[in-house]
Amino acid sequence: MSLFSSSENRVKCGKCGTEFDLNKNQDSCPLCGFGRSQPIDILSNKEFQQEESSHEKDLLSIPPQLKLSKGNINAGGGRNKIGSWGMFNDYFSGKFLLRINANLMHEKKVEFVSLHELIENAKVIISKRGLKKMKGFPNDIKTESSVNRLVNHFLVEFYNMGLFDVQSKSPIKKKSIWNESWENILVRPTSEGLEFAKLKNKIFDEKAAPIKDNQILTNEERQWLINYLKNIEKYNFKEYSLLKEIASFIQKGNNGNNDLREWFKKNPIFVSYVKEWSSKSDDDKEFEKQLSNLSQTYGSGKISLLRELGVISNKRNDYKVIGELK
Repeated sequence: MSLFSSSENRVKCGKCGTEFDLNKNQDSCPLCGFGRSQPIDILSNKEFQQEESSHEKDLLSIPPQLKLSKGNINAGGGRNKIGSWGMFNDYFSGKFLLRINANLMHEKKVEFVSLHELIENAKVIISKRGLKKMKGFPNDIKTESSVNRLVNHFLVEFYNMGLFDVQSKSPIKKKSIWNESWENILVRPTSEGLEFAKLKNKIFDEKAAPIKDNQILTNEERQWLINYLKNIEKYNFKEYSLLKEIASFIQKGNNGNNDLREWFKKNPIFVSYVKEWSSKSDDDKEFEKQLSNLSQTYGSGKISLLRELGVISNKRNDYKVIGELK
């Protein structure tokens, strides 16, 4: 939202640089009291808009090097054995947040940024850059549920994978840090998260149209992620193993829709994971229904990730294997 209308007499104080409406403050700068008898720099609305756009571009640019801690895997139990959450179907949105987070830290010279500040800046850039057409991004930044999904399904999953570091500044700790208000949640990239953020991206850096058809990682991004997923296997986070199994299953002529859903339903590791937390595990009929729905969700999510990794064709309803996870 703009703080000034086109009809206002927009000026910048020659002493402190504060921008204000001269029509409402004719005698002096409202902040430092610098008088009208002394020079005031005129700043046109067009110049201000260019300044705003430059700032937004800077926040999404490749971030500078920062001193950060190494990441930790933050998902445990049976969850680790099936990798990322089923609704996690995109790497671009997490990278987008890593970049903004790192650039805000550098700009403000702080060690963490509040989740609230991160998301408020992200919403502006999503709108300005037209990113709402991409997977993983809110299709309506004014809708709370859409913005919450960006946090709960993507930022949280990057945190679980060790790419974000998160702390609470609240003196009263809740069972889950994600139950805190966003003002009390402090976030920053880990050293690994920053590594990924610094790699060139064809939509963020090379002006490719921000649409799903272009949501394919560069070779450098792809190889970095594959190596990273391989590395965190030793911490029992089995995303790489599961993606490789699915790619092999599709390679044999199975489709990534109904066939893959049935594959998940019969996968003992996946079934065991769902039973760990499901309140319906004692009701065979209800559990079967839940398992079927989750199998569809996980199947769709993993296929989407394999498309971004260049392993499966990025065309809708096309499950041709075009690359390898190596």
